[in-house]
Amino acid sequence: MTLTGTGGVGKTRLALEAAAQLSESETVRYANGVWWVELAPVADGAALARTIAAVLGIRDVPDKEPLDLLARWLRTRQMLLILDNCEHLVDAAAHVVSTLLVACPDLSVLATSREALNVTGEMVLPVRPLSVDSDALLLFANLATRVSPSFALTHETRESAVRVCRRLDGLPLAIELAAARVNVLTVQEIEQRLDQRFALLSPTRLRATPRHQTLRALVDWSYELLTPAEQQLFQELSVFAGGWTIEAAEAVCHQETSQVFPQLCNLVDKSLVQVEQREGTSRYRLLETLRDYAAEKLRQAGAEASTRSRHLR
Repeated sequence: MTLTGTGGVGKTRLALEAAAQLSESETVRYANGVWWVELAPVADGAALARTIAAVLGIRDVPDKEPLDLLARWLRTRQMLLILDNCEHLVDAAAHVVSTLLVACPDLSVLATSREALNVTGEMVLPVRPLSVDSDALLLFANLATRVSPSFALTHETRESAVRVCRRLDGLPLAIELAAARVNVLTVQEIEQRLDQRFALLSPTRLRATPRHQTLRALVDWSYELLTPAEQQLFQELSVFAGGWTIEAAEAVCHQETSQVFPQLCNLVDKSLVQVEQREGTSRYRLLETLRDYAAEKLRQAGAEASTRSRHLR
């Protein structure tokens, strides 16, 4: 199974919770344990098998491929392997996972990634943002209280907190970074400053992982994994404030019409574009945080005026 979703939506947190629950409840099925492998620091797909082997305590053997050693070691074991943050190593992860699942009948794999691995037998579970007026609000309140014990949800602060959660698209990481500011700003002031969200949601003491320390670093990670054509389309789609159809994208975006649809599919697959299907029609949209980021990139590319002109026409 692969947990997919945009950055900051909580894929790793959900996988951690699953690991804890399965470690307690599935002691027979996973007699050899539940093993966690963090892949974010791994820059080269060629090192993936060796990284997994190192976590499992498997030593290198001269003239032996790490993947072969790994498959041989796992062949008779019953275990769950959790591979966290596969998005920058998708091809390598797909190859390793496919090889291991074929060779190791009692192995299960849970992966987190911003896109599916597309291996045989894969079940994809999209992780959605939190509902704004319930789970997201509760998360904001709990984290704000942790930072400022005097914080409380009143009628006044509740309305502002709901609007903050809505403008942050219900993304847990963004909400966490916003809640961390209640020791220096009121909720109303946080809401007012969300037009500069990338400056507001800057490093906090709550997270150690560099790309989780700021909202910008989180989106940078996804953006830098795109091809140049995907980056250009992502930028141009920011001119749509309320979503768009495929025909609108083909009319506005400065690419060959035949290339817009496949590139848009790629952005959907990489959890950067949301799809809503109603009454036989598909509409697409960017989360507000991603739209702000894409609009900034469009301005930096010097293409905002021309793209908005095409959108207006």
